[in-house]
Amino acid sequence: MGYDQILISDLEIMAGAKNYRRWMYRRLAPYIGRRILEIGAGIGNFTDLLLDREFVQATDNYQPCVEYLNARFGGRLPRPALMLDISADNGAELRARSFDTIICLNVLEHIENDLGALRRMHGLLAPAGRLVLLVPAFQFLYGTVDRALGHYRRYTQKNLLPRMRQADFVIERSFYMNAIGMAGWFWNNRITRRTAESKKQIGFFDRRVAPVAEVLEKVLPPPAGLSLIAIGRKK
Repeated sequence: MGYDQILISDLEIMAGAKNYRRWMYRRLAPYIGRRILEIGAGIGNFTDLLLDREFVQATDNYQPCVEYLNARFGGRLPRPALMLDISADNGAELRARSFDTIICLNVLEHIENDLGALRRMHGLLAPAGRLVLLVPAFQFLYGTVDRALGHYRRYTQKNLLPRMRQADFVIERSFYMNAIGMAGWFWNNRITRRTAESKKQIGFFDRRVAPVAEVLEKVLPPPAGLSLIAIGRKK
């Protein structure tokens, strides 16, 4: 199976995780504005939750994903999805759109020069705009699925936040999410060495675990998690 097929298959599995995606949305929503540039939209699993905003420009750097987005959403997006490789393209033609928010979820780990990508994102934001960033957390969890999906690394606050500051972002907030998911990821990636996520496991987690985990983490914010969220503001 080629990389594009692996990527889209993984995204289609995650499309079924509706409780998890809405949990993620509720964590991010306070920082999301009205004019949004989504970098690495994939097949639109998060885009689907943004359609009530004033303007959403979905992008991806894989043509199969761009085609999937346009087929899935049709005229529901104000403009068709675009090809954008933030690892190399500064997206100069997008700057006039006055984006107050860039959303970049599970993308930065795919980019070798992540600092360069962060600087390009900074350049695409309007003054005082926000970058809403979510990345996989903790390198000790890095394993077979990470490699299959083309991940260069996983992050912690200690190595992500300095990179964001180097790119001229002011850090407004950072926090971990989905602590319980760490156990499953470690088992699948480091012990059983799966090379793809399990639809059955994701379905069970979404139905039985995610709703409880969301409540628990609201009461007791975890010191670690499967994902790291960081909010950066343009000076």
